[in-house]
Amino acid sequence: MSPAPWKKLIEGGRAAAGANRRLLTNAGSMVGTALATSAFGVGFWLVAAHSFSQSAVGIAGAAVSAMTLLGFMATLGLGTLLMGELPRREGGQRSLLNAALLVTGAFGAALGLAFALTAPLLSSNLGALDATMASAAFFAAGAGLTALALVLDQALIGMLRGGLQLARNVVFAVVKLIALIAVAVLVAEAGPEWVYSAWAAGIALSLLVLARFYMRRQGDPLRPNFRELREMRGPAASHAAVNLGLETADLAMPILVLMIVSASANASFYIAWMVTNILIMVPLSLSMVAYAMGSGDPRRTAERFRFTLWVSLGFAVIANLVLIPAASPLLGIFGQSYSDQATGPLHIMALGVFPLTVKTHYVAVHRMRRTLGTALPIVWGGTLLELGGGAVGALLGGISGAAWGWLAGLCVEALVMGRSVVRAASKEADEDLPPAGPQAELEAVAAFDAATLERF
Repeated sequence: MSPAPWKKLIEGGRAAAGANRRLLTNAGSMVGTALATSAFGVGFWLVAAHSFSQSAVGIAGAAVSAMTLLGFMATLGLGTLLMGELPRREGGQRSLLNAALLVTGAFGAALGLAFALTAPLLSSNLGALDATMASAAFFAAGAGLTALALVLDQALIGMLRGGLQLARNVVFAVVKLIALIAVAVLVAEAGPEWVYSAWAAGIALSLLVLARFYMRRQGDPLRPNFRELREMRGPAASHAAVNLGLETADLAMPILVLMIVSASANASFYIAWMVTNILIMVPLSLSMVAYAMGSGDPRRTAERFRFTLWVSLGFAVIANLVLIPAASPLLGIFGQSYSDQATGPLHIMALGVFPLTVKTHYVAVHRMRRTLGTALPIVWGGTLLELGGGAVGALLGGISGAAWGWLAGLCVEALVMGRSVVRAASKEADEDLPPAGPQAELEAVAAFDAATLERF
């Protein structure tokens, strides 16, 4: 072989290695950000587990999941939409953002109040939500603030103010932990409403980080621009359908377990579910960065997907092997009853990292190809499979049954999605793709943040 082909081969290998290093560096940054906030989240639930009854923790976990799910619903897709819209505007960014924040915050609060008043009729385990006017009001405020914060975070990324977004989330994580510690010390026999109220207080106080953002507006009007916001309702609806399809199962499972099994059982399930969500950060972040890099530069797309798939699956193997001996002592930090009840379910749910690797890469492939519309029925079908399997399993076998049912639904989902992922990662898949440049990276980061930071 002549020197020229050898040189070309070596240069190609160096380029591939460099791309993989950039991919791992960016993914590591995303995971690091999420881990920093989730560490405080673990601390929050650790304080709750040692300061409140197991039943109260189970109800509070379901309430926080419900607040987050209702917040996602109330965003109406505006966060993802504004993330792409605001960078293209030379003026009027804050007026459009303020309109979106007012609409989503009010809608979230309305949904929260409706849920707090009706959910106890469906399950007595949710009776704490409307036990008093204050408990219902704090839950409604939490749902509204969650919606507002989700839209705000994605808009800040679109405006290239990611530092503010990160600062807000860190303040949120720290303040809610301090607030819960104060409740545990000062309030005797505090119920679950104090736990989710501390969560809502953390979101509210984290918004103070934005004072300088609004003070230095450089002539940008603050009056809400509802007219332009109304004109965006069509595209926003598309974003909302995709976002809800991806997040509903993850946020609704603890609510289902609370309603079908019991509050104390859901406390153990929720802690195991939180650990599982931390594990999922690795394949999620890798697939998102692969999407961003593939959209900006379609060359070697299949190579990147093969790389992220193998790294994600390798991580899944290591995580499951580590959890075989470590799950029980890890859960024992929260209390012996948590370890006794949730060790088995955690082992089961950790297996979900394998099919979730396929799911996250499937979504990344369709994001990159701009074909999320065609993927939406499959995504929503998978959501129904996960929730249906979890509900049937919970009815038949408690929290272990819920874990098995969720995993079974997820595996069926992965089998359907797997073909597209394998094709995208094949050596023949490098083909012309619609480039998106730097905007793809913003979308990837925003999608990752929406999927992780607000729930811990």
